[in-house]
Amino acid sequence: MAISDQTEATTETPSAASARPGGILPTGAVVRSDLLARVFTDPVPRVVLLQAPAGHGKTTFMQQARTHWQAQGAAIGWVSLDEGDNDTSRLFGHLQSLLKRLEAQSTSTQTASGAIPKVQAGRAPRSDWVVDRLEQLDCRVVVFLDEFQVLTNRSILDFFRTLLERLPDNAIFVIGSRTVPEIGMARLTVNGHAVVLRAQDLRFSLSEAEVFFAGVEGLDLSRKELESIHERSEGWPAALQLYRLSLASPSVRESLTNIATFRPRDLADYLADNVLDLQDAEVQQFLRETALLKRVCAPLCDAVTGRKDSQSMLQFLERAGLFLRSLDADDYWFKYHTLFSGFLARQLSEQNPERTSHIHARAAQWFAEQADYDPAIYHALAGGDVGLAAEILDHWASRLIMDGNLMTVERWYDSLPIGEIEKRPDLVVKVAYALAFLRRRQKLEPIQAILERFAASGDADLVARSSVVRSMILIIQDDIAGASEVVRTVDVRDDTATGFRAFELGAGANLEGFLAIAAGEPEAAHEYLSLGRAHSERAGAAFSWGYAVSTAGANLLIQGYLQEALEKFRLGMTDPGISLDESVTSAVLVACYVHALYEVDALDEARAQFEQYQSVIRNAALLDYMALSYIALARIHDAQGEAALAQERLDELESIAYSSNWPRLVRNINWERVRRALAQGELDRAKSIASRIDTDPVGGRSLWVPFSEAAEGDLVGCVRLDIADGRCDRALDRLHRALTDAADRRRVRRQIKLRILEALAYRAQGEDNTARRAMQKALSLAAPGGFIRTFIEEGDAAVQLLRDMSEVSSGLNVIAPAAERCDHATPGAERMHNLMHRILRGAGIERAQSAPLEGESFQPLEALTEREQQILTLLANGASNRAMAEAIFVSENTIKFHLKNIYSKLAVSSRAQAINAAHQMGLV
Repeated sequence: MAISDQTEATTETPSAASARPGGILPTGAVVRSDLLARVFTDPVPRVVLLQAPAGHGKTTFMQQARTHWQAQGAAIGWVSLDEGDNDTSRLFGHLQSLLKRLEAQSTSTQTASGAIPKVQAGRAPRSDWVVDRLEQLDCRVVVFLDEFQVLTNRSILDFFRTLLERLPDNAIFVIGSRTVPEIGMARLTVNGHAVVLRAQDLRFSLSEAEVFFAGVEGLDLSRKELESIHERSEGWPAALQLYRLSLASPSVRESLTNIATFRPRDLADYLADNVLDLQDAEVQQFLRETALLKRVCAPLCDAVTGRKDSQSMLQFLERAGLFLRSLDADDYWFKYHTLFSGFLARQLSEQNPERTSHIHARAAQWFAEQADYDPAIYHALAGGDVGLAAEILDHWASRLIMDGNLMTVERWYDSLPIGEIEKRPDLVVKVAYALAFLRRRQKLEPIQAILERFAASGDADLVARSSVVRSMILIIQDDIAGASEVVRTVDVRDDTATGFRAFELGAGANLEGFLAIAAGEPEAAHEYLSLGRAHSERAGAAFSWGYAVSTAGANLLIQGYLQEALEKFRLGMTDPGISLDESVTSAVLVACYVHALYEVDALDEARAQFEQYQSVIRNAALLDYMALSYIALARIHDAQGEAALAQERLDELESIAYSSNWPRLVRNINWERVRRALAQGELDRAKSIASRIDTDPVGGRSLWVPFSEAAEGDLVGCVRLDIADGRCDRALDRLHRALTDAADRRRVRRQIKLRILEALAYRAQGEDNTARRAMQKALSLAAPGGFIRTFIEEGDAAVQLLRDMSEVSSGLNVIAPAAERCDHATPGAERMHNLMHRILRGAGIERAQSAPLEGESFQPLEALTEREQQILTLLANGASNRAMAEAIFVSENTIKFHLKNIYSKLAVSSRAQAINAAHQMGLV
């Protein structure tokens, strides 16, 4: 990607409008007045798409539009995309730089330049950080995105789809692309927010062609010749430019009537050949040799050609209109037009293949010396030097991995022979990290085989270098015991490691934390996760932040600290890095956040987050995190009366489980189907599903309880089925043994679920008092964290028991004897009372908008952010939307968006209800 710095408005005459960032169109440039009029309508569209094949003048028109907006004082951002921008982390960094440049052009902004406003809860974080920063600029902002067709990453296209739908009123995006990108253009166009200009719109009319040729001194083109050229070229701007450059050749003018059968591509090659013949030998050689380069600058051209005057040659070529344009205001980087460079490169390859390889080799070396590794690898491979390409990737991959640029590693891995990679053990390890974190199972197989050969080699150095990544692969493949065996051969407490080794030790420590959670050792998990963060900070590795936050939050949730976990997840979601990262680190965070939102009964918000990030979760999440989010979504669909959608979610998850060879996930899915069948009163179907599950509720698997099974898994599934089938004694026997283990291991989340099931088992036996005491213990454990859905999801029996308890005046004033209390802090009767009524409201037993209970202040379904509290206070004081927008310096659309989120969090549907809630919350 190339980002251009636009800081000055041009003052040239229309015929010399700016054709590029900081540059001037070649002599004879035609101002596309009719096209400009379609763009500069009132109101101006938010999105302008120019879609046409190469050579139709998309970039030139964009540059003319740039000049128009710049003259009006707009802040301009120009981005030329390339294939490497499909790496989400790389694109994210470039967008950060673009926003900083835009902020520098604005006379004032609401936030400091470069600051990242906190993403408001309830909004779509994948685009919010961009929307907020654009909105806070005090001028019109126009962003040009050229070569958009190179973007194929689904996550990135989804990001732009969301961004373009939510652009603030002061922002315009102009997109140049050879194809129609999948970014929701149809919807934007129908809604009047977008204009699409296609190839037929960009072709020159006959009158424009006349203006185009009129600027060429001494050409004296006849009307018949002009009409012939326009007919043969079909108004194709690139062909017209080639004609203009080649008409000095008598043979070309004579052939105008003889090339009617040429196809457009043949015509371009014919004309390009004549254009080249008109240049002197020195220029021809320079053109052929430098056309192999995707982008050129004088030092690079000097290096590959042996010249010393490449800067003057490049400027001459640009002035002559020989399909070379500058990419920056300093005339440092240039780029040839694709059609012309392709023709020149083919000529050199056919005439002198050895020279072609030499130029690529020199270019690779030059780029590597400049630490510009992406083009360095490209040219090394283009020149046939796979060894050099592998060496460059080996050097570069450490930084790529630590920064989370995993898809760049994958992209170049796909281009290298596996044998060349195997020669470099460090590169094998780095590629393994990238493919494992991206969950590219098939691509990983040959790399994993090499790692296993390293482990079996007896070479202590190879074993040490590969142990951490081997353990990571095993955990991704759900071999928990195997991962534990391997990672514990690594000294993750080595505080002297730096660089990539420190990153690896951080990954190993995080894995140890995950294993400690599964083993029921929360203090050890906390210690390992803190150690992992320290290693990552020492390595300067931002990549592992999401994983560390997620696993630490999961550790809190298992111990019953749901609110603390939710806050940790929410803070993690405010990091803009979550927006464009498609790897494990972001997927696990989103999955945990979805689960926590579900548990506190914020169903709409949980659903919105899942749908926003579904592709990320599906493509990159680990088994336990994926199970948390998908099963939570299935339960949300059921709660909202969408049983068919719930089944679709489980079917989709099952397909992923089979394709990833995750039998434990298949087991969890089937236990969820058993739960759903029991909730619907279909005992026979539940028993039929259970009969096909390979269960081990009290065997070796119970030694490890991954956090997705803290309240689920084989034991919970078997107990549910026993209770429904009248085998309550067996259920209680299993529960009592499991409760002792859960208490010993501080698994509070698990205790809550087991206590609820214990209550249901006693209730089924007719022992109502014992059932109430068991449910009180569950409420006592759940009240500090505010667990809600874990009660509701056990169906009508659990809800009815809670309802009966609420109707008994002394129901929650009787606290269990001290000897029966869990070690977890026992809250007072009032907190348990409030939680019980929140559960009943969530189950639809009490109206969500009823007055607060005595002694209970109004509690939103999800905490309001500071901005939302500010808006709610203004609303309660009678401010209109416009007055609120002026008071906090945002647009009315932003106020409306915040109000929608506030209503959702308060579970209200009107301003009056929201104002009443504000009074009850003490905001006014």
